[in-house]
Order: sequence, then C-alpha cells, then structure tokens
Amino acid sequence: MVRNLCFGATLFCLALLLAGPSVAKDGSLSPRSGSSKTQAVDRLFAQWTKPDTAGAVVAIVQDGKIIYSRGYGMANLEYDEPNTPATVFHLASVSKQFTAFAIYLLAQDGKLSLDDDVRKYLPQLHDFGKTVTLRELLHHTSGVRDQWNLLALGGWRLDDEITDADVSRLLFRQTELNFPPGDQFLYSNSGYTLLAMVVQRVSGMPLPEFAQKRIFQPLGMTHTHFQANYRLVVKNRAYSYAPGDDGRYKYIALSYSTVGPSSLFSTVGDLARWDENFYSGQVGGRALLSDMQIKGKLNNGKEIPYASGLIIEKYRGLNTVSHSGGDAGYRTNILRFPDQHFSVIVLANAGDMDPPDLSLRIADIYLKDRLDPAPAKLAPSKKPQIEIDPKLLDPYLGDYEIAPGVIFTFTRENGQLVSQVTGQSKVPLLAASNTRFHPVTIDADIEFDGPVVSGKVQSGVIHQGGQSVRFKRIDIPLLTPAQLKPFEGKFYSDELGVIYEIKEKDGVLTVGYPRGEMALQPSGKAMFAADFPIGLLKFNCDEGGGCNAFTLDSGRVQKLRFVKVAITPIAAK
Repeated sequence: MVRNLCFGATLFCLALLLAGPSVAKDGSLSPRSGSSKTQAVDRLFAQWTKPDTAGAVVAIVQDGKIIYSRGYGMANLEYDEPNTPATVFHLASVSKQFTAFAIYLLAQDGKLSLDDDVRKYLPQLHDFGKTVTLRELLHHTSGVRDQWNLLALGGWRLDDEITDADVSRLLFRQTELNFPPGDQFLYSNSGYTLLAMVVQRVSGMPLPEFAQKRIFQPLGMTHTHFQANYRLVVKNRAYSYAPGDDGRYKYIALSYSTVGPSSLFSTVGDLARWDENFYSGQVGGRALLSDMQIKGKLNNGKEIPYASGLIIEKYRGLNTVSHSGGDAGYRTNILRFPDQHFSVIVLANAGDMDPPDLSLRIADIYLKDRLDPAPAKLAPSKKPQIEIDPKLLDPYLGDYEIAPGVIFTFTRENGQLVSQVTGQSKVPLLAASNTRFHPVTIDADIEFDGPVVSGKVQSGVIHQGGQSVRFKRIDIPLLTPAQLKPFEGKFYSDELGVIYEIKEKDGVLTVGYPRGEMALQPSGKAMFAADFPIGLLKFNCDEGGGCNAFTLDSGRVQKLRFVKVAITPIAAK
C-alpha cells in the first residue's frame, strides 16, 4: 500500500511540509509536539483503533493546509491493511456536489441553463404535465421519486449489481411525481442520476470522463474517480464493513455501477484540494462556487437549507457548508466553516460510525474559542424521572395518529409505558410527571393532554428537535379474517413492472412482493403499514366492499399506484 500524503503537484507537498507537521511511517500527519487537540481527536476514534475493527481516515484542514491527518482501524480486515491518509474510500452522497459542479460548469460554458426543463435533454422522461427543471433536481425539490426506494419496491436488493441502464429504465417508467415540482423538499437520488445523464447528453462525455477532464485533473486530484463499473480494481481501497449481531465486523458488498448521486472514490488529501477550490476558485471561478452555495427556494418562497449537493447551515453561531453520505458500510462527511477557512473531512468504512457528529466534535475542539456556548441539553437518561403507579398509565394506552397512516401506539410492559411508531421499534418511556414522559434513548418529550374521556386520554404532543407535533387518539378495530378478505388479490404496478400479492394468513394480512413477504399492520380505515421498503398501503374500496387498487407511500416514493389484476394459472386453462 502506498503510504504518502503528497499526491500530485510538488508545491502542494511542500506546503504541507513547511507548515510544520511531520508524516509518520503509517502515513499519518501529526504535529511534532503531539498537541492536546490531536490527542482529543484521537480519543473520539478510540473504539475504531483495534486490529479487528474497521475505521476511518480524518483530515483537519486550516487555511488550505492539512494540519492533522490520521487513519484509524483497518481498510481491509482480511489482509490486515490499515486505514491511512492514502486510503481510497467510496464517498456515497458526498459525490453529489461533484455532479452538481459539472452541471454548473456546463452552464458557465453556455451549454445549458439551470432553469431548463430536464426533458429538453432527456425526452425519454415522462411528461408529468409540469416542468421539472435542472435547478429543482439540484435542490431535491423536483418531486421525482427516489431510485433506491423504487428498486427495493421492485424486488432489487441493494447488493445486486445496479447499473445506469437499470436505473434509467425504472425512472423512465414513472408516470407520477411525489408532488408538484418546487412544492416540497424531499431528498431524491434520482435527481442526480438524471443530472449525470444530462452531463453526458450535453458534453458528449460520460460523467466520469467529464469530471476527470474538467475537475479532477485541473485540481491535481490524482486518486479520485467516478466508479461506473463496480468490477474495476481500485488500489488502496477501503472495504465496507458493519458490526453483525455478534458485534464482529462483517463485510457488506457494494456493487453500484451507476454514477451521479454516488460512486465517487477519493482520499482525504484529494478532498482537501477540492475543499480549497471553494476559496480559490481555481476551477470554475469564485462566482460559480458562490452560486453553487445559494440555497434552494420552494414555490411559496420558503428557503431550504439545501443548495446544490451542499447543505448550508449554522453550528453554534458559525456558518457551515457540509454534506454526508452513507452506502453499505461507508460513512462520509465533509464539513467546512467558510468564514474560519477550516474544514473537517471524515471518511469511514465502519457502518457504526457517525462522521457528521464526529466532524462537529472535532470542530468543538479546534474552534472552541469561536463557537457560541453549546445549548444546555440533558441526555435522555439524565432527565428528571419519577416513579409512577402503573395504573395511572391506563388512560394513555392505545393508538394515536400523528399523520394519515402513521400511528403512535402506547402499551404497558412490566409496569412501564412503551411507545412504537408505525414501522419502528418499541421504545420504553420514563416518567417525568404523571402526564409527561421521555424515551430512554431519544432526546424528545411526550406530553399527554386532558381531559380523560371514558377512561382514555384523547390527544398529546411530542416535542423533538425544536418542533412540536400533535397526535390524536384513533380507534383501529381488529379485523376478522372475513373482514380482511376484500383486500386480498394480486395487484400490478405498471411503473415498477411487478405484481404484489395481498392475502390473509392466520388473521393477519400479508403482502408478497418480489423476493420478500411482510405482515401488514392496520393503520386506519383501509390502510395498512409494513417496514421498509413497503411503507403505507391505502386501499381504494367501493361501497360493496371490494378493493380494486391501492396506493403506496414509502418515504421517498409516494402515490405509487397498484391495480388489482386477474391472473389465470396455466394449469387451469
């Protein structure tokens, strides 16, 4: 494995050496004095420094120079190859800013406009009756359904080989949007796949070739490429891992052969060059880089934090520009404090790592004197709690609706109140008073309202992340097998090209879909829910009780329609 931080131009290497840090034998960059700051950073990653753990590589960049860089854990657990600053990582959604940059370069060339209809370049895309612009694709406000959810609903597994052709065929089958373009912000990987197709259509070069010629080579990013075929050999690659049920790291295959929203490979050294380009404008110019960081707006004028492959926010009073990513066991993040000319890059191959949070913890260490005081926040386990008579919990038990089809269920187990949201795990609640509770592992508060009607509380509110969401009691009757029969049948989606089979088994409604079967839980009148990828099914039933269709809402895929079909077995003919 190559163990050298100095990639590309000699001047860049010289700048690193003159800045004072020295390069250790393992490729890490550390101050000669072993500062307390770097020791604090190392402590953040202590659990990923063992020979049997995957890990990460960190680079801390100040004024365009890497002032600290180090690898933690293993890049390859089978061959005992450690992570070093020379290790190449799959960047997942951090890739999006590079795809966005390619679009901006073509706009600067005068070859397209961000307000162009995407169908100008991709006429194969369905005419939704409303214009979808390139700008809306960049900002995730297009309403285009997400490709990964669609693939999962269609029976694909995300460790199958997935190509651009596979994704484009699926996207070109879609005849509905999640919402009118510009009405909402909803993250959609599909938008960036379409943008990659636009790059090829306009420039005559596939995105990997265009990015190599117009971005990576000019910036000296010699260890960076878009991976259009997962079979390509990548020297010094970190492999993808996550802990299994036994706590030991397991390999997680990643076989994407599609580019645009993901599939960029790079090192922290190359990404430091990319990060500095936002200050220097060496490629693209400062005006273009500034435009790329303008936040999107909805049709109602509301500004969203998402720009073009970048999230523009504040952290403890300071402006930040960032984006994270996660595919298989890869977890990545680039966090920039533009006014302080300070950045943190964390590239991980351990699925149990949280680079966005760790990046902020590193910023806490290095920017301590410039950050506003951290808001006082008690961990859930340290919030006030009291003992409560289990009988006082009875009025709270039952189902409450947060949103159509999204149910908050409260039960009592071992004298303790337990909550469960549709499709999620059960969470025990601790009592702060007779009416207020908080989850043991989540920073939130749940408060029930009065009065009690017929021995039952009728409503409440959950406070979390500075927002308050009300919930209202709903009665979901238990359906008998006879009452479940009208929902049975085979249902076809032309947009997916697949058939789902709904049937009753032992008093429970189930959904069979390509390569899987799940139980459906009642979530309201003619509505049933299941875990990913299914989500919520809303049946269309006539007055006679027959149900001839349903729509499926699964987070990033909404209003996906299935119609009942009659299929006669060949043997019956």
